[in-house]
Order: sequence, then C-alpha cells, then structure tokens
Amino acid sequence: MTMTEQKIALASLSRHLYRKGWMEGTGGNLSLRSAGRILITPSGANKGRIRGEDILELDGEGAPLDGGNRKPSAETAIHRVLYTLFPQAGAVIHVHTPEAILASLRGKTALPLPPLEVIKGMGFPLPEEAPPIPIFDNDPSVDRIARDIENRLRNTPAPLPVLLIRHHGTTVWGNTLDDALRHIELAEFCFRVILSLPYPSPAPDT
Repeated sequence: MTMTEQKIALASLSRHLYRKGWMEGTGGNLSLRSAGRILITPSGANKGRIRGEDILELDGEGAPLDGGNRKPSAETAIHRVLYTLFPQAGAVIHVHTPEAILASLRGKTALPLPPLEVIKGMGFPLPEEAPPIPIFDNDPSVDRIARDIENRLRNTPAPLPVLLIRHHGTTVWGNTLDDALRHIELAEFCFRVILSLPYPSPAPDT
C-alpha cells in the first residue's frame, strides 16, 4: 500500500473501534510503521471522525513530519518502545474498555490466562503454555510508562503481543494492522471470560 492508502486504512480502523465502543471520547490510539516512519492518530481527536488526512507522519524519533498544529498521540512513546523491542511489529493498537480496566485489577504485575483456545490466535499453539499478560501501573508521565514497559519486556522471552495498563486500557502489537486487530479482539475476549470467572480466577498467584 502507498502511504496515503495506509493512512486511510488506519483511519478506517479507528472509526471501526470507535463504533465498537472501545475508543470513547478522544481515548485510544493506533499506529503503523512504514518505511522507517510511524503513522499515528492525532492527540485529542474523536476517533470516530478520523480521516486519512488526519493521520500524522512521524520520523523514527517521534517528531512530526507533517507540520501544522496537530500533535501526535500522547502515548507515542509507548508505540515507539514497542517498535524498538519488537522489530517485526508493524502496527500498535491501544483501546480503553471497561473489561480491560477491570482485568487490570486482577493481578499485581501480570494477568494469568486460562488455557483458552483463542490464545492460539495470538501466536501460542499451546494455550496452556502462554505467559501471563503483563500489567503496568498507570502514570501521569507516559515516558515513565514507556520506560517501565521497555525495562520489563526487554527481558521477557516470547511474550504475548498484549499488555495492560492499570485503570487505563489494553495495548497490542502485530506484524500487520490485521494482526494487531486480531490480537486486540482476542485479548478483549479473554478479559470477558476472565471477568466471568470467580475472583481470583483459577490460575497461579502472580
């Protein structure tokens, strides 16, 4: 796809996730990595009204290349860290759902998963061997959250492509935008299942 087509695809997915109720108000953000650049949704924008021309283009350091008064997502630092940690990643999605927020309260540093079949769709053929989903504390400084993510995931072999930020939401990544969409859908499915189980869920203490 051309850069313009990628921006249109990113904006289309933004509207789709808004309609699902996963990006209420101005919450949530999405990005694509393309030819050494990052395409990302703007800060403070209603994600149900985003169009291709609204998507910002950043250089590898996160600086806008488009000019104008628009600012990239406030969580750009998290996107950049994930692209650095996972060189194969081509897309990142962050959403705010009630299920993700409640699930983030079910563990101190990680959320154990029951061996659900859908975990196969997140890259683990044997769901019972999937690691728990890491949980990070929310912080007014996104840079601090990004550093926490980098410090922990750097030393985590083969993590699931999903993380939780407590009281905040879910972030996933994938090789393509379609992969990232699949991962966010499956992660949110897992959260709904976990929240239907007695608390604490039947999994090892974490």
